[in-house]
Amino acid sequence: MKKIIYLLILTVIFGCADSKLEEQVYSNISPSNFYNNAADGNAAVVAIYNALNREISLWDFGLSSTVGAAHPYFTSRVGWRKEWADYSTSSGNGLSLPRSWNPLYQGIFRANIAISELSKRTFKGTEENTRIHLIAEAQWLRAFCYFHLTQLFGNVPMPLEPAVSIETSNLPVTARVKIYAQIISDLQDAESNLPEIRTIPSEKGRPNIGTAKFLLAKVYLAMAGKQVNDASKMALAHSKIKEVIDNASRYGYELLPSYADAIYIDNNNERVFAIQQTQAVEGQGTAGTFVWAGIGSSNGGVPRGQAHGGWTQEFYDLYEDNALHFDTRRDVTMQYSYIHSTTGKRTFFSGQYNEDNTFDPYKATWGIPNNKYRDSDQGCCNGDPDIIYYRFSDAYLMYAETENSLNGPTTIAYDYINRVRARAGASLLMEGTHTKEQFAELIFKERLLEFTFEMQELYDIRRLGKVKEVIEMAPLPVAKGTVYKPEFELWPIPNTEVNSNSNIKENNPGW
Repeated sequence: MKKIIYLLILTVIFGCADSKLEEQVYSNISPSNFYNNAADGNAAVVAIYNALNREISLWDFGLSSTVGAAHPYFTSRVGWRKEWADYSTSSGNGLSLPRSWNPLYQGIFRANIAISELSKRTFKGTEENTRIHLIAEAQWLRAFCYFHLTQLFGNVPMPLEPAVSIETSNLPVTARVKIYAQIISDLQDAESNLPEIRTIPSEKGRPNIGTAKFLLAKVYLAMAGKQVNDASKMALAHSKIKEVIDNASRYGYELLPSYADAIYIDNNNERVFAIQQTQAVEGQGTAGTFVWAGIGSSNGGVPRGQAHGGWTQEFYDLYEDNALHFDTRRDVTMQYSYIHSTTGKRTFFSGQYNEDNTFDPYKATWGIPNNKYRDSDQGCCNGDPDIIYYRFSDAYLMYAETENSLNGPTTIAYDYINRVRARAGASLLMEGTHTKEQFAELIFKERLLEFTFEMQELYDIRRLGKVKEVIEMAPLPVAKGTVYKPEFELWPIPNTEVNSNSNIKENNPGW
């Protein structure tokens, strides 16, 4: 776990004059004279986001491997990406593992400080409401971080107070059920105290009451799944996500008519939450648009892509494309071909083939590259597209899933999955033609079609008990000869953390 210093900046410079030692304080910033107004509080909460949007960090080199590569149709030419798909990784991984652990804990440490200090204050006038909102926002962000961590690693350390020393930051792991209890507590507080909607342009994209309800529903749904097996949470997920749907206009949410607009327009009304990225501030862009673009593709900015991975022809074929229906999500999700910026040739499968080659697309191994994140003018690491985590279309699919789980494939369940399919241009599912089990499989498939590369893949297959199934069908574990083991239901805690924290007695079983 990354260590941070609680007493932030205290610089004392001594000078000598007239044979006396004089002290001059140039800067004396500490919790006692900070956090005293809305501007200070906002700066503290913004710092939490900064832990999550640094370049070459949480998403681009972290979760895009540890979560995204678990997709059943993912393939790659890059060894350190492959190991997350074929389960050949280890606790000593130095690229994606620490970048999936450290930024989330840095966010938690910053949230703990903001919550602790703001809770001790009372602001003047209308700024008091802002203080309450900021505490709730920090609680939402802490819950967001812990939700990722426990889905990835299971039992993890759970600091809830500011770390004032190495000793107080080196904590033993906490049982997952207690972590989920804390996540729920934070989100319920956020649900009570966040603003209903964000109307100030500079605050667009920050959590509101609807964001808290949405994440709470997603947490309940995860707990109802295989990792926790608390069946009582399914009904809670069902009712909570319906609150989001029924009050969508109050929270500023809607299902946009265009899937492309939902993906490409930052801070649109379908976005429930995304991590903001920008070229305007050094270190706060993303390298993901570059590294995941095809070689020679303008999607990757000036460097023109590194082709770290993509998806198979079989996945491309799952999207409808016939005389009656064309699923518009396919070409937004994947860039099947493009004109190579150097050779001028039409290029396929991330640069593995071009128009001069005769090739079998079903034997391609580099994958069809990402088309959701693109930035034609970025450098290597400062892409502008915000990283999508939650969209309102997920509310519809979660409601369809929970309805089917509780009541079977009812008219309501068909209605909500068909709203998502209709927006995409796909054919509608015919009511009464599927069993409960078949409908559940359709929901899983629909989630792949709708949310590929939006950091849902690993979490979905784990909560649905599909890790073994995906290992036995996905191209990279099949090529590697990977045999399912129970330990694959969790990732290992980074060795660097185990070695530096004496209170973590052992790694996750099997790692």
